[in-house]
Amino acid sequence: MDFSKLSTGAKLALIGGAVLIVDLFLPWYRVSGFGFSANANAFDAGFFAWAACVLGAGGAAVLLLKAMGKKDVNAGQFKPEQLAVLLGAASFVFVVLQYLTEGAAREFASFGLWIGLAAAAVVAYGSFVEMKSKGLKVPGMK
Repeated sequence: MDFSKLSTGAKLALIGGAVLIVDLFLPWYRVSGFGFSANANAFDAGFFAWAACVLGAGGAAVLLLKAMGKKDVNAGQFKPEQLAVLLGAASFVFVVLQYLTEGAAREFASFGLWIGLAAAAVVAYGSFVEMKSKGLKVPGMK
């Protein structure tokens, strides 16, 4: 596959999706003091954390499969670009929910959470740009 033929939006979404896969293993929360240190990656942080990474990577994978010509993924009435937007937006919302629902643990948020937030936003934005370049509308909008 020739990645130079991909649009800017698709490239952004693919980069964001790859970062989200790596982000699964980065520390989302870090506690240290009194001679010890503990980290929690996305799997340890909870459902919203790992689901955000999986959804965002899935949105990027939808665009990758279409670009490779292997599989045209449609979900009912949604085209691949629209599905990628929905997955990217859900990924972003899940990272925000992860941060908001942790309460006292917010003060222990580490760089993995912030990378997840940025990468999910990149997937959502990149797939949105890709969708608009194809002349499609946001699902549910008139």
